[in-house]
Amino acid sequence: MSGIALKITALLIRTISKPISKAITNRATSNEFFRQQCIAFANYLHRTDVKLRMNLLGEKKIRVRPLNDNKAIEQGATFISEAFLFSVAGGLIFYEAYRSRKKATNQREALADDIAVLQSEIEFIKDKLGTMNIRLDDYKVPDGYKPKYVKIGNQNEDKNDGTSLSPPPSSSPSSSSPSTSKLSSPPPPSNK
Repeated sequence: MSGIALKITALLIRTISKPISKAITNRATSNEFFRQQCIAFANYLHRTDVKLRMNLLGEKKIRVRPLNDNKAIEQGATFISEAFLFSVAGGLIFYEAYRSRKKATNQREALADDIAVLQSEIEFIKDKLGTMNIRLDDYKVPDGYKPKYVKIGNQNEDKNDGTSLSPPPSSSPSSSSPSTSKLSSPPPPSNK
């Protein structure tokens, strides 16, 4: 799902959740079981709130009177509907964060795969060049480029930063002969 479609879907879900929240509030006033739950929950919140406030003021022994039924139903239903809205918004935020993290992980894995393929291609080319007696001892990475993840080969003696490229040592005697140059070519014709 594209980013715009996800944001439109999130907006749609938030818009739909508001009438659901109002339906929860209306249900609390009409259903007896739901009313009793809202009353108990609202009184629990009220007692906790008053005790915390009085403890901050230094009074330890206090008696908290319960809320009347209408006020308790209203506060309980409001709290439940707000908790529903909060959970919907929080769920959307967590989903979007999970989605973006997964997308970034997939991109990193794809980049690592691409780098691994390029490294294997470099090794293959170096092996092929080694079998054709072509040496790349003088190769240097262009200025301004500092490869961090790509292994280029033997390190340059003066820079020691992994910027030289040379094929692995081969076991053939022709690659170790002193007449091997950058590119193997026939000797120049002599003037006789």
